[in-house]
Amino acid sequence: MASEDRRTLSQYEFIEHMVAFEGMITNARLREQFGVSNVQASRILASYRLAFPQNLEIIRGESRGRYGPSNRFNPGAAELSVDRYFKMTSKSSVSIAVEDTRYDFTNVDPKIFRMIHSAISSKNALEIKYRSMNNPNGLERIIHPLAFAFAGRRWHTRAFDESTSEHRDFNLARIDSIKLAKANKTPPADKDWDELVELQLRPHPELSPDQKQLIRDELFNGTSGRNISTRKALIKYVLRELEVAENPLKQRPPEFQIYLF
Repeated sequence: MASEDRRTLSQYEFIEHMVAFEGMITNARLREQFGVSNVQASRILASYRLAFPQNLEIIRGESRGRYGPSNRFNPGAAELSVDRYFKMTSKSSVSIAVEDTRYDFTNVDPKIFRMIHSAISSKNALEIKYRSMNNPNGLERIIHPLAFAFAGRRWHTRAFDESTSEHRDFNLARIDSIKLAKANKTPPADKDWDELVELQLRPHPELSPDQKQLIRDELFNGTSGRNISTRKALIKYVLRELEVAENPLKQRPPEFQIYLF
C-alpha cells in the first residue's frame, strides 16, 4: 500500500472511531491528531463523506465542521475496537481516564460505550439494565460513571451505584440497555479509586533457589523483586492477571510463582 493510501486509511479509521465511540468528529480534532491545517482537515472530512456518504450527518449548533453518526452508520475503513480507540487518543487533549491490565474478552456495543463516555465528560447519571450472575435477566440501576478500566480481561466502567450507594465496576458487555437519567443522589468521592497503593512482588517462597533466580531474571530484571503501583480499586484485577499469590501457604507453585510480599 502506498504511503498516501496508508495515510488516508489512518485518517478514515480515526474518523470512524471518533464517531463510533465519542459520537462526533470535528475539524479541530483532525487538526490535532494529524497536525494539518484547517483547510486540509476540511478536505479529509469531505473525502471521507464522498467515500462513505451514508455514514455521517451534520451536527448543527455551536460551531461548524461537526459531524455525528447517521442512522445508517456502518464502518467502512475500520474494525472498531475500544483498545484501538484509546491508543489513537492517548496523546489527545481530550482525555478520559482509563486503566489497562490486558486481554480483551468484552464485546462492547459502541453506543453503550459512547453514552458512558459522554456521561463521564458531562458528569451525567445513566439508567442501565445490568445483567449479573445473581440476576442474569438484569436489574435497573442508576449509575454515575467515573472512568473506564480494562481489568480482568474485560472492559468496565467505574461508577457510583445509587441502588447500593457504593462505587462499583460494571462490565460493559453486561449492560443490556442504557439511557440518560435524573440523579437522585450526589456521588461521594471514590476513595478506593483515588488511592494509589504499592504492591511488593517477590518469587514464591516455596520455589527452589534456582527457580527463584529464574523468576527474578524473567520478571524482575534480576533484582530481588518488583514494586508496582495501582489504584486500590483495581488490586484484585492486577493480582488475578499476574497470578500473584496472596496466601502463599494455600496458593502454591506451579500455578503461583510470585507472591504479594
